[in-house]
Amino acid sequence: MRAEILWWLEQAKRDLRMAEELLKLGFFEGAAYHSHQAGEKALKALVIKKGGYHLTHSCKFLLDQLKAQKMDVDDIYNDAKELDIHYMTSRYPNAASAPPYELYDELKAKELVGRARKLVDFVERNLK
Repeated sequence: MRAEILWWLEQAKRDLRMAEELLKLGFFEGAAYHSHQAGEKALKALVIKKGGYHLTHSCKFLLDQLKAQKMDVDDIYNDAKELDIHYMTSRYPNAASAPPYELYDELKAKELVGRARKLVDFVERNLK
């Protein structure tokens, strides 16, 4: 497997671990952001392996690339769409007219970490 694919996957796993640690520490907006990053980077690894277009930050777009190659992505499609919502909102106070630390709570952060884990697991299964 190409080194670039492994780099994206390993960075995705690190982002997932960061999300989990930030969740434990109560930095829920950080957990949300790194959840998105984990999903995005994992999907990029698989899209690169399949030869698709990967220059985006959208998990949904990356899944669309895989779907176009006849991969079954239905089980994680909603997870990707939900993570995309938090790419900007979890970082910028002007993205939702409130600072991110006021918008995220433990329940939402746990949900997003779980969604990211599903994407990373999907990619790991499909890279083998």
